[in-house]
Amino acid sequence: MNRLLAIRFSEPRNRQMRKELEQKMFERWPQWFNPKGDVRHTRMSFGFQHEDGWFDILWRLSGDLEPLAAEFEQTTGRHLEVLQVKEKFGGLRIHMNLTTDAIRQRLLAAQLESFLTCEVCGHPGQRRECGWIKTLCDLHTGARDREPKELE
Repeated sequence: MNRLLAIRFSEPRNRQMRKELEQKMFERWPQWFNPKGDVRHTRMSFGFQHEDGWFDILWRLSGDLEPLAAEFEQTTGRHLEVLQVKEKFGGLRIHMNLTTDAIRQRLLAAQLESFLTCEVCGHPGQRRECGWIKTLCDLHTGARDREPKELE
């Protein structure tokens, strides 16, 4: 079989946060993140669908949401759950089963911060488009451009 090795930046590899960081989130907020849930209800069984650089944003966001979630749950008797956390168009996207205006404001602030934070390492970054839109620092933009992909 003849194989061609080429530089491709239009097809990123399936990237995911490291398992130890995911586990830290699952253990700290088990009431929100259900990695064993039915895929028809939650996408958290796929894990956090972004790289490690946004972990600190998520950790701070989750801490900020604690009092808001507790108030909401106490007032309504309904349980908040995070259904999916992913990268889309270079930004952090978090889908929840229920939200309030205050929770939506915190989610938006985290998303805006992600547009300025390298998804790979957490250093300052900017949105870049090379077939896919990603938020990366200069170092990781250069690494992506040189990343060899095997073509068949």
